[in-house]
Amino acid sequence: MNGQILIAMNDGEETIRITNKIQSAGYTVHLADHLSQAITLMEQGEFDMLMMDSRLSGMREFDFVRRMQNGKHRIPIIVLGHNGSNEAAAALEAGANDYISSQVDERELLARVSNLLILFNHGNQHRNEKIEIGDLLIDPQSRQVIREESAIDLTQREYELLLYLTRRVNEVCSREEILSHVWDYDFNTGTNVVDVYILHLREKLDKGRKWKLIRTIRGAGYMLKAPESESCG
Repeated sequence: MNGQILIAMNDGEETIRITNKIQSAGYTVHLADHLSQAITLMEQGEFDMLMMDSRLSGMREFDFVRRMQNGKHRIPIIVLGHNGSNEAAAALEAGANDYISSQVDERELLARVSNLLILFNHGNQHRNEKIEIGDLLIDPQSRQVIREESAIDLTQREYELLLYLTRRVNEVCSREEILSHVWDYDFNTGTNVVDVYILHLREKLDKGRKWKLIRTIRGAGYMLKAPESESCG
């Protein structure tokens, strides 16, 4: 079984016990003993799952989990807990994908890890499918963007913004939602960066074309609107 799992714990005995259980199932384990080290490792490599001890310094109210789940690079997060249902509820409300007692037996632990990885892998496969909206084609695997059979060159951030809008096609996306999902979680909501990048996208996608994909919804945000059938001919 393949899978790169980052475990953030600083209890020596417990870390060894959990690590041995995970490795016994064929996963590759990487260890961090505090949050800053976990963040550094995640910036340097790609992981399939993050397991975190609820007692780590900086885990108060699970703000770190919340920021992770609002960021660009989402992976399943399991919180290894110690304080029962109230702590479990707080972790899950913050965005943790599962909460497991640190004393969980090996069979249950491995079953939960396997099930969560399967769910996320299925979601990733869906996210890699080509997106077609009218004459716009996006291939997430190659990151190629084509409109009216012409390739469109986008920066990384322009591409991420376009991808977010297409995955919410015909839905209003507020500036705050766009900032949360496309930019880092700690951006000041007073910034006009969303408006600037929407302008860039319009220049590249819509300028000179009859159907304008990107619409401003006054007082609410932006929408990528699919062409209406009578407008496609």
